[in-house]
Amino acid sequence: MNDRPPLMLKRRNFVALMGFGLFDLLIGSRLVTIQALDAPKLKQLADGVHFRSVPLAPFRGNIVDRSGRLLAGSHHAYSVYAIPIQARASRRSESIILADILNMEQSRVVRRLSRNQGFVWLKRRLSGRELEVLKSQLAALPGIHLLTETARYYPEGKLAAGVLGFTGIDNQGLGGVELIYNRALQGKKGAIQEEFDAFGQTVQFAQQRIIPSHKGDTLELTLDENIQWMAERAAERAMIATGGKTVMITVMHPMTGGVLAMAQRPTFDPNHFRDFDPKRYRLLPITDAIPPGSIFKPVTLATALEEGTATASSGFFCPGFKVVLGRRVNCWRSAGHGAQSLAEVVQNSCNVGFMTLGLGLGVDHFFAGLERFGLTRRTGIDLPGEALGILPRKARVTALDLAIMAFGQTLTVTPIGLLTAVSAIANGGERFRPHVGRALRAPDGRLIQNLESGPPRRVVSAQVAETVQRMMARVVQRGTGKLAQVPGYKVAGKTGTAQKVMNGKTEHGIYISSFIGFAPVPKPAAAILVTIDEPVGAFYGGQVAAPVFGRLMRDILRYLRIPRTEPIKKPRVGEPAFVPDLVDLTPSTAIQDASEFGFPVQFRGQGRHVVAQSVTYGGYRPVGTQLTLTLGNHYHDYLQWVTVPRFFGLSVSQAHHLAFELGINIAMMKGHEHGRIVRQSRPAGEQVKAGTTVEVWTA
Repeated sequence: MNDRPPLMLKRRNFVALMGFGLFDLLIGSRLVTIQALDAPKLKQLADGVHFRSVPLAPFRGNIVDRSGRLLAGSHHAYSVYAIPIQARASRRSESIILADILNMEQSRVVRRLSRNQGFVWLKRRLSGRELEVLKSQLAALPGIHLLTETARYYPEGKLAAGVLGFTGIDNQGLGGVELIYNRALQGKKGAIQEEFDAFGQTVQFAQQRIIPSHKGDTLELTLDENIQWMAERAAERAMIATGGKTVMITVMHPMTGGVLAMAQRPTFDPNHFRDFDPKRYRLLPITDAIPPGSIFKPVTLATALEEGTATASSGFFCPGFKVVLGRRVNCWRSAGHGAQSLAEVVQNSCNVGFMTLGLGLGVDHFFAGLERFGLTRRTGIDLPGEALGILPRKARVTALDLAIMAFGQTLTVTPIGLLTAVSAIANGGERFRPHVGRALRAPDGRLIQNLESGPPRRVVSAQVAETVQRMMARVVQRGTGKLAQVPGYKVAGKTGTAQKVMNGKTEHGIYISSFIGFAPVPKPAAAILVTIDEPVGAFYGGQVAAPVFGRLMRDILRYLRIPRTEPIKKPRVGEPAFVPDLVDLTPSTAIQDASEFGFPVQFRGQGRHVVAQSVTYGGYRPVGTQLTLTLGNHYHDYLQWVTVPRFFGLSVSQAHHLAFELGINIAMMKGHEHGRIVRQSRPAGEQVKAGTTVEVWTA
């Protein structure tokens, strides 16, 4: 008898064995995957089920100025959180106590304690009183815990608030460089992990793990804290003195494009930003495009010289107006400037001369110049919300549009865009991208990234830039910008008075007064743009913005210890001399400055610095005239009060010139325009508010 199994049975056994083998192989491979390959992932999932995680906020990276001075730092703050399942038994009583301690509605506390979560915030950033009371009651509040967090603080308060920005409750950047560089500043979060059971209660002898947080990187800015304070002070005083709606001051280093200061009024305190109108958060030099007026003229001038449509020897004639496409466009001086050289056109800020330059360029060359200077696009500055200026469509620009655009109307630019363009002229024709970030450094000081701009872009030739610098210097030496002079330094600048455009219409009597310039010439250490929106009273840029520029530039050059570039020639006794600005100086410095211009001084009162001078800054007096300086300990608001001069016997043009220098206005009531003044409504010697109108009569 044959005991061997039939072939069919063998085959079945083989198939069964193969099946069991494949199954064992599958199970084995799955076990390998679970135990080896997926082990970290599965362990993390398991830990998430029986480990409760409490976040550990990192210290946000510091923000410092170019010299390492702290502008934004972080400190410890206390917050309270709940583990709802641990508080379930006494939720009602706890909610009453917590609502009273934390100054919260009880219903809100109850809702948070009722959540089906392992971790719930009750209140962040406790006040000192809340923390003290809560600590005393914590033993009677099961499931309620304190946690040490970090919070942002700004040690200098309102200083550079718009540039720095602020942070939210989770220390995330919400504005300024806090937002732009948030990823580098925020650091890496950590956590405290504690084991708990299926009922949410802490396991006895539970394992606790701490994942440390890592501090963020330090952001070094191009700002200089001292120059920023100077700009803040200048903006505050200009706001008070002029009654303007807003004041913007931006200081740039032309050789690098780095912003040294950016101040505005009104402003806010980033430590308490919720207490201020959100409109104040906007950084106006970046977010607002304005009609520039005559401070745009250096761009037209440089473009015309670069394109070869005008030369330094070109001649012009201004009858007081120009007719373009049948429309009469007036110069700011209705009597006209007569025959002028190109330098005199710039010095006098003659609109007719600049209309001629614009029409000579033509639309294509004019727009090519705007493109080169970067005014057709955003600058790319590392601050949020940068606006784009508004230009008419090139295809639709008429000769009339071109003529008016040439002197800074019918177009808008951002203050940062125009300052960058003029800084290119100051820098020999090379334009840098503006920036406020200088470097990112690790907490140990190691350099991580250099944030300075890349190589500059050539805008105009060095020869053209030098010519424009020279002509802008004449504006300050002899023209409409005389109140921007800084004794001992060659200053280049341009005044601007632009009519505001509201609801698509040009508003008469509402102005933006500006001054833009740089010093010393050549090789300027700083370029400054001062803009005052809707000043009350005096409104010409040369009257209200130029003195702000002059005082600020004087302080900056002294702070930077820039050697004098121009000798101060003391005129002979009896000759008229320029009265220097002595306000805010110490007595010893005031004596020195006044002596160099040929004026002896006497002091009245006591104090640490000069708060007033008997003869207004910017006027002319015979050498040897004694100046009376009032001393005090509180800074004087310049441009607030001026002395009415004696107009009797002067021609109308002489009276206009004198009134312009003093910061007041005159209105001719009766008489001939070419006659002599025989009467004035305000007596000579009377103290009046800057911008007051004095009525005059001629015979």
